[in-house]
Amino acid sequence: MRSYVLWLCCSLILLLQGCVHATTQPSSLTLKTAELKQRYYQAKTTAPDGTVLAFTVYQPHLTSNQTAPLLLHTHGFGLSRMKRPELSLYGFLLPTGQVAKTAWQSGYWVISYDQRGHGDSQGRIRLTDPEKEVQDVITIMNWAEKNLPQLAKNHNGVRTGMIGESYAGSVQYLASAMDRRLQAIVPITTWYDIVDSLAPNGVPKSNWIGFLNLIGDWWNWNKFDPALKQAYLDTQQGQLKQSTYNFLNTHQASWFCSHNQAPQADALIIQGFRDVLFPFNEGVKAAQCMQQAQHEVHLIGVQGGHLQPFVQHSPRGSTPFWYIGQSVHCGNQQQYNLQNTILTWFNQKLKDQSPAESLPELCVDQSPVNHFADLQPISSYDLKKTWIAPTTAQAIFVPIHTAQQPISITGAALLSLNMETRSKYADATLFISMAIKSKITGKYTVLNDQTAPFNPAKKRSYDQIRLGSTGHNEKTQTIELPSVYGQLNEGDTLGLLINSESVYYQKIQQPKIEAWISGQIVLPKFWNEVATK
Repeated sequence: MRSYVLWLCCSLILLLQGCVHATTQPSSLTLKTAELKQRYYQAKTTAPDGTVLAFTVYQPHLTSNQTAPLLLHTHGFGLSRMKRPELSLYGFLLPTGQVAKTAWQSGYWVISYDQRGHGDSQGRIRLTDPEKEVQDVITIMNWAEKNLPQLAKNHNGVRTGMIGESYAGSVQYLASAMDRRLQAIVPITTWYDIVDSLAPNGVPKSNWIGFLNLIGDWWNWNKFDPALKQAYLDTQQGQLKQSTYNFLNTHQASWFCSHNQAPQADALIIQGFRDVLFPFNEGVKAAQCMQQAQHEVHLIGVQGGHLQPFVQHSPRGSTPFWYIGQSVHCGNQQQYNLQNTILTWFNQKLKDQSPAESLPELCVDQSPVNHFADLQPISSYDLKKTWIAPTTAQAIFVPIHTAQQPISITGAALLSLNMETRSKYADATLFISMAIKSKITGKYTVLNDQTAPFNPAKKRSYDQIRLGSTGHNEKTQTIELPSVYGQLNEGDTLGLLINSESVYYQKIQQPKIEAWISGQIVLPKFWNEVATK
């Protein structure tokens, strides 16, 4: 009975809130200069394909001679917009909503919108299709230019920034590649290459894909486009199919970058090291693409990101399946509050304000690295031939380097591996993690919860689909491991922890494996912890 009363009270509050702030249109379309009062209202517009898009407009307080830039905000997959500044998930909890709300209170026009297939917007989810979800961003900017007074503009049109996490991050890269009005973007924990993120080395992340289907097509009931539904069903067979790749190929910044259409905005990218859905590698590759295109880009590495439901856990007080924390300590020990840093970034790019403190090119929490070059693999190590026996635990530690003093490592390793086994294990999958073996306890610690699947047969198929390369005669195959940040005490050993099962790939059920493995690994630089303090 108490739960029913609580539900009824919450429903009445939301109903009253909706009545007070019902959908309206701007009071005047003449866009005359006048003092504007701070308020917010609901609005809709129609995309070129006829899809109705719903959004909330946050009007700042402006005097008659003031103009304000536009900040676009949108939501993560399966969620909906910041419909109200308080009684909404983004309004009172999620950090991108907090930034958008503060920007509104600081003199920005803010539009928070529902992506198609979500919330109050019509249409089907196409997973950041350039002709659908990306075009919707352009449609909303067009609406703003026609309907909002006192917008700050330059020769490209309205000066626009954009912020959002996960699903709301990738659309920023693509929209920026297609429209120069986006001057500053803040993509948070998103993908650069969605195919490689969802099916690394050709092995689908079954747990995460199933969860995304649950919140995408069930929570937003039956909103998947038929092509996306088919792509999901294809992944359930345990490998990447050509049809899935063809559908998703252009839905990623990697395609635009490889076709000389890099994002045109300056970017502040935030990516998580514990993110097992979109690892830190995704932020590094996006940053490198934009830097090569001569745009200013900064990359911040946080400890969080997407956390697999019921397997990984966030710190107390954070959201259960995703978090980024409140602050980071860069290599120079400078501490940055993330929300303040983001607002400073927008003020610098959209209001021409000079920042009080400079942000390094690369800032990884607790790590001494400061430049993208610091992440590059440079030191090669041979991996001795190791027997994987069909034991009960079947976890093998392959040592790489023993620390002679306190050191740290940050970045992604390149692993070239040769797996020799009998034909009955030809389709076997290994799960490979960077780990530290403690000198004191002898126990292993997997760095940042990360693991990479390695299945020689699926890797060859993956290379054929993506690159047109067969590689049938190659015994040794090279993969990039997820980026890690780790600290070793004197006497600790960095190595590979190899297993035949993983909590992140629970659909892969296989017998205990018998195999010989050998190869080579190239690691990023080791940093002397004593020298860098």
